[in-house]
Amino acid sequence: MDTFYQVISILTFGFVIALFVWMPTKRDLRRIVAHDGDRDRGLRGQLERRRGRSVTLMLDELNAAVGTAELSGTLEDVDDEWALVERAGKQGGTQLVAVRLEGIRAIEE
Repeated sequence: MDTFYQVISILTFGFVIALFVWMPTKRDLRRIVAHDGDRDRGLRGQLERRRGRSVTLMLDELNAAVGTAELSGTLEDVDDEWALVERAGKQGGTQLVAVRLEGIRAIEE
């Protein structure tokens, strides 16, 4: 029975060491967040340059307001988190759709 406890303690020690090795540090997490922030700032800059023009936004997932993963219309406004697109409505009018920047995969003109 003594051997059983020795094996369990060695395995536990090994798992603890593996946990310390594989866990990301605060520096790693900050680097990941900074990289995502750079992507959003770059995307925001691209959208700012296209304000007032007709664009097609490829979205990461299906947008409930649009019904597809592709949004076409005139880019009206952009801020830190959202883009506002005016598109043709179903009954001849216009519809304003707000999309999160993190949900935009690509931009087409």
